[in-house]
Amino acid sequence: MLKSQILTALLALSVTARSGAPLTADTVTPWVEQHVSLLTRKAAALRDGATWTEVTDLIDATVRAAQDLKGAVAGVPRARIVRTVLQLLVREFAPPSAGWLLMLLDNALAEALIEMAFKRLFD
Repeated sequence: MLKSQILTALLALSVTARSGAPLTADTVTPWVEQHVSLLTRKAAALRDGATWTEVTDLIDATVRAAQDLKGAVAGVPRARIVRTVLQLLVREFAPPSAGWLLMLLDNALAEALIEMAFKRLFD
């Protein structure tokens, strides 16, 4: 179920592939299949209250996973991709006491913070 939610959400972003055409399920499905179990495990760690360490681990894992789309995605939609995946995972796994995390992810500032994570991990 989570795989299809992630796939649907990513396709709904209307991200452009390097070919200039919209990103398709054929491009994204292998990525989802490859990364969803690790991301789900990281997100499941939030169930006990979502510590900042657990949140950072989830963000870093999602950023690293999104880096694998670098060859398929044109432009800089990577922060939107990460934010979308994080929102789904947090809604699925974080307890109500972690409402602060959803407020953070629903804020436009989240994409800037995600870009900072890309720079920290890959620059």
